[in-house]
Amino acid sequence: MKFGLLFLSDYHPDCYGDAAQYYRHILEQVVLAEQLGFWSVWFGEHHAGGYAFGAPSVIAMAAAARTRRIRLGTGVSLIPLNHPVRLAEEYAMLDVLSGGRLEYAIGRGVLKYDYDIMGLDESESYARYREGIELIVRAWTADGPFSHDGRFWKLNDYTLFPTPVQKPHPPIFSSAAVSPESYAWAGERGFNLCAAFFFPMPHEQVRHNIEAYRRALLRSGFDIRQRSISGVFHAYCGADAREARATGQAMVERYFRFTGRLERRGGLHTAADYEHYHGSLASFFKGKTFDDLEGQRLFMIGDPERLIEQIRWVRDFYGADYLLLAPFQGGISPERCARSLERFAKYVMPAFAGD
Repeated sequence: MKFGLLFLSDYHPDCYGDAAQYYRHILEQVVLAEQLGFWSVWFGEHHAGGYAFGAPSVIAMAAAARTRRIRLGTGVSLIPLNHPVRLAEEYAMLDVLSGGRLEYAIGRGVLKYDYDIMGLDESESYARYREGIELIVRAWTADGPFSHDGRFWKLNDYTLFPTPVQKPHPPIFSSAAVSPESYAWAGERGFNLCAAFFFPMPHEQVRHNIEAYRRALLRSGFDIRQRSISGVFHAYCGADAREARATGQAMVERYFRFTGRLERRGGLHTAADYEHYHGSLASFFKGKTFDDLEGQRLFMIGDPERLIEQIRWVRDFYGADYLLLAPFQGGISPERCARSLERFAKYVMPAFAGD
């Protein structure tokens, strides 16, 4: 079992000061995560001010300069909103300058507001997503100049420089939330999987979707043992059950109020991955208490004993081997977040050292 951190953070100036202070706090946590033995740090992408990072490759590069071992990822790179050549170039350079530490997670995003900002038709998101990653992989793996004649992008005799250190290319993690089709597509392409384990879906449906991913891997001739099944949780490791609940509940409630305001500006994606739901992410949780959601195993919040039990369940029920924990959200202080990471590394991670 591997453990990484996902910075999908919501900026609160009353908690973090100005932008320079805020980013310094995050980079200090990255350095701490490496010292504590976490496998990776991933950085989310959004373009609604104060949510995640408009330029995740930039902060990932800053993290690379401050670390030596920890892997650096995206969570996720919003391919439809960017030119694939620019993404291929930026993340190939990150892989080179970090010594081959890139983990490239990809997706379409959930906020329609991101598409409105970029002036893009969100109904094209699936087509842009799939053509875009095809072009990125081609750029990373081509032996020489190549051309591309697609629906959205056209290239003539293009050569990427630099090419990534990792061959044939850095590991790609395809995000999936609701629809089995997204899971199956990831398997067909041979990508690793990154699931949204915090989504309020029936556990059996999530497991069914993961099985669809595994079957697609096999049908396409890929070795399941060489692919990772990862998932994301909001996370806080408390000193005891009472403190964990108090801090964790405040953290996730403020985070969802923040993202709820962004959703009201433009709504959620209407593409197939979310067609089973209506309204906002906040509406998914409407009428449910924190205890209801925690009882559905949607959060990784608790004292070390509780988290060990929860992780074992996720490992055994879903077959997950890689968890991405979102620890810096909802106005939590950098000091409290650091203590949470230290407790997790000292008391929780050793329980999975032999996995």
